[in-house]
Amino acid sequence: MVADTSRVRDEWQAVASGWRRWEPLFQSFTWPLALRMAATAHVGDGTRVLDVGCGIGDPTLQVAVLVGPHGRVLGIDLVEDMLVTARERATALGLGHVEFRAGDVTTMDLPAGMFDAVLGRWSVIYMADATAALRRLHDVLAPGGRIAVSAWAPAEDNPWITIPMRALDALRPLPPPDPAAPGVFHLSADGALAGALRSAGFRDIGQERVRLSQFARDPAEFWGMLTDMAGPLAPLLAALSPDERAQVARAVEAGIAGFRVGDVYRIPAQAQLAWGERAGV
Repeated sequence: MVADTSRVRDEWQAVASGWRRWEPLFQSFTWPLALRMAATAHVGDGTRVLDVGCGIGDPTLQVAVLVGPHGRVLGIDLVEDMLVTARERATALGLGHVEFRAGDVTTMDLPAGMFDAVLGRWSVIYMADATAALRRLHDVLAPGGRIAVSAWAPAEDNPWITIPMRALDALRPLPPPDPAAPGVFHLSADGALAGALRSAGFRDIGQERVRLSQFARDPAEFWGMLTDMAGPLAPLLAALSPDERAQVARAVEAGIAGFRVGDVYRIPAQAQLAWGERAGV
């Protein structure tokens, strides 16, 4: 059910060490979405939460603080090396009610009705049949349980990734983003995520955009974070010669110049957020 699961796993496995290295900057980028997901999923004290595609533990650890010691949070991800960092972070924060498992949510054993809330931040977009995956997540929710899932907004609203993609395209032509195909811009159109939730059987559905801001102290820091963390870009960058990489880096620096604010860069991004509820019995 996941689009070429082994390929997706390999792409993110290749950048697992980068996520560890850039953990603080990534959290500064994504925190607004983590807060809105928790709010729309009605996460609170004692909630049982499943986080799908949790990576190094975001938003798993944030919601673990919200549910408190009487709640339970399970984070799952395809890449075990990502979860090593997630477990370290949970231990450092004393969050003993968090568990992390490596696996594919579409096939792993998850008993029906065991969660009050499901979160999926930028994970459903890599699934070949998003609606089928959402039906599976519908089934693991208790009656009245809530789901919050996210995608990226359309390419034109995400210069943090489209600027490097255009720079790469100038050297190695890339296929245009296809919102209908699994990948970065899958389900990016307004209403697309809500439609998938509706098809999966959820009710009381809503969707909104969430604005994000990618911080960097200088172009080198932005380039380093991007090349260390952007899983789908990893194989493309690996195919470049050193001279070509340098050329792309210069083009990216020129592309983000307009986002300089004083002595730092604040590069805009937008996410799509949709939520819904499982009907009660």
